[in-house]
Amino acid sequence: MTVLPERITTRAPTFSGLLEEGLSIRAADMQGADDLMMRVYAAMAQKERELISKRTRAGLAAARARGAVLGGDRGWRPAAPPCAAAATQARREQATRTAHRLALELATLRAEGVVTRQALARALTMRGVLTPRGAAVWTHTTVARVIERLGV
Repeated sequence: MTVLPERITTRAPTFSGLLEEGLSIRAADMQGADDLMMRVYAAMAQKERELISKRTRAGLAAARARGAVLGGDRGWRPAAPPCAAAATQARREQATRTAHRLALELATLRAEGVVTRQALARALTMRGVLTPRGAAVWTHTTVARVIERLGV
């Protein structure tokens, strides 16, 4: 038994051709349908497709007649593209502010004798201090970057 996709075709001649080649096509939601009924359903699907196409073309023509602009993205666009240099500068400033916010926490840990980056990362994680990007787990690399940014 071969299982075919949900929709084989909406063209009645194509469907009839498949049946005449010896394929037995059944639909899960029409278990009692024989080949004749399947051909009728295929013909109805083809007619419905043609009617939908006709209605769509008529609707688009009416919209054009009303002056509607069809197709494309008509969303808002800024006059100038975003400035990569300004974005980079904003990220640097945010990182510096975050590093200075964490400076007191790092100084407290160092006063307690925690000095290695790995130990600082573990201690910051244990205390529930969020990383500059908002993560809960610190790494020695993140600690190193914060220390570098502070210049200590």
